[in-house]
Amino acid sequence: MTFQDKSLSPSSEIPILDMAPMINGEDIHELAAELKLACKKIGFFYALNHGVPESVIANAFAASRRFFEQPVEWRMKVHKDRFHRGYLPLGTTKYPGKAADLKDSFDIGVDLPLDHPDVQAGLPLHGPNQWPAGDWLKEPAEQYFSSVKSFGFKLLKLFAKSLDLEDDFFLRHYDNPTILMRMLHYPPQSKAEEEGSVGALAHTDYGVITVLAQDPLGGLELERRDGSWIKAPYIPGTFVVNIGDLMGRWTNDVYRSNKHQVINRLDVERFSIPFFFNPNHRAVIECIPTCKTSERPARYPSVVAGEYIANKIRSNQGFKG
Repeated sequence: MTFQDKSLSPSSEIPILDMAPMINGEDIHELAAELKLACKKIGFFYALNHGVPESVIANAFAASRRFFEQPVEWRMKVHKDRFHRGYLPLGTTKYPGKAADLKDSFDIGVDLPLDHPDVQAGLPLHGPNQWPAGDWLKEPAEQYFSSVKSFGFKLLKLFAKSLDLEDDFFLRHYDNPTILMRMLHYPPQSKAEEEGSVGALAHTDYGVITVLAQDPLGGLELERRDGSWIKAPYIPGTFVVNIGDLMGRWTNDVYRSNKHQVINRLDVERFSIPFFFNPNHRAVIECIPTCKTSERPARYPSVVAGEYIANKIRSNQGFKG
């Protein structure tokens, strides 16, 4: 196999941050300091007491399981459209020169009507969601989307605090965000038809932050700064949060995105729901002034967030929008 499969260490290096002060409107200075350390050290942390009800999470996973239990022919009736909403079959995600990821997904975004100005303007990743008949998937998915979105807005304030920025520094770029939520299904590893194909090959996320709900089977693994790998197993009552490439560009790699992968080592079906909390399409991502010095000049040119993300998806998922 070509995936990273070095001896894996326990996950004690991935901190568990108690979000209760943030959720309850209490002082967050200590929590912000903990977040800063986690982002500088490994780029991942577990979020405990995040405020999203367990029932909302359980209902979303149950609906996801029901969707992927249906025949592929049925799922293909809601195949991804020009807005990048809907079902993405096995083999869709394929990094250049690598085997295709062993996963399929149902993708959801901010639901915009066809007459919305940004949809009319043809901005990529903007448009209405599509759903199978009935509300059995739509209702729990939308409830989960709304709940995690609210958590994400609070988290952006915490990130700003950790960098000694104004509370709304990131939020001001999120009045019309290009959030993408994916209900992911990983078949057993034995189903792989291509040498080197695993759940998700080592990669970084494209956006600002990702909020991940795992099922109890786990499978997420992440790279230390020294190149070795550790497991990030399921911990009840938590999300896994990681920073993406755009946060790295914003902070001049003070907060650097970290490689991670998914390997279904138990050879059974696995499910997860990553929530890619990305900013407005037109948000200009450039180095935060306090994150550069004469000894550490800006490492990246400015980019437009939506164009950057759409280009990444075009190259890895065949997105044509």
